[in-house]
Amino acid sequence: MPSLVSVIIPTYNRAAVVTRAIKSVLAQEYEPLEIIVVDDASADETHQVVDGLRDARIRYIARSENKGAAAARNTGIQAAQGTFIAFLDSDDEYLPGKLGAQVRAFEALSAATGLVFVNYCEIGRNKSARFPPEIKSGYVHVGRHFPASIYCNPPSAWMVRKSCFDSAGLFDEGLWTLEDLDMFARLVRKVPAYFLADILLRKHVYTCQKGKVPDKYAEQTGERILQKWLPEMRRDRRFLFKFYTMMAKDMARAGKTQKACRFLRQAYFLNPLRFDMLGRMVKLIRRK
Repeated sequence: MPSLVSVIIPTYNRAAVVTRAIKSVLAQEYEPLEIIVVDDASADETHQVVDGLRDARIRYIARSENKGAAAARNTGIQAAQGTFIAFLDSDDEYLPGKLGAQVRAFEALSAATGLVFVNYCEIGRNKSARFPPEIKSGYVHVGRHFPASIYCNPPSAWMVRKSCFDSAGLFDEGLWTLEDLDMFARLVRKVPAYFLADILLRKHVYTCQKGKVPDKYAEQTGERILQKWLPEMRRDRRFLFKFYTMMAKDMARAGKTQKACRFLRQAYFLNPLRFDMLGRMVKLIRRK
């Protein structure tokens, strides 16, 4: 008998797009499946929209307090009955055959395999594949690289053997952003992960500003990631440089000039030839 797949869709104030996500799951040829929509205390018509789809495979769970995507996904994992867990952000959509391809990969690979993730394209930025053709299907070998530096990908692309969360742990609910980066790194460190080069997901970028994580969590998130992963990130200077520059942008957007300059300075020390880091610091200081 085919294995049950549980598709977890966390959502927050995305009544306008969540139907598209759910219908892309219902259109999959793979059976059996269950769809668990976890509403993270939305203030819009999400409940009515989901209820209006009237499909027995859909389970709706309403959280009483908004705690972020990590907490919503954990609620879904704990409620899931499937052997395999797939995720889908409420503004993304599966392409035909996505779930079936991942289950077939699990069946063909070693029983130790814990994660199968697919290639995808971004809608709203461009429609090119996220992973170029030179990255072929195969097991993930990161070497000294930080896992997310090579295989940065969204949870919507994943299918995870549910039992793997026992060893890797659940999503870190202290992270309001980058919780996927943290979870992916932990999974890859704990279980064999396999990449499918087929484009089987559309990731919509900036399609819905509702549900966007507030800037106030950026500093907390960045510091927590560094606390957890800095020793490993230091072995991958290119990734750490990108991380510091991303944090600098977040701090500047939040009006925290001093901390933005600190992250730019750390980025510059990693790559002294990037004189633009110094220029950005000067601009921030003058703006202040």
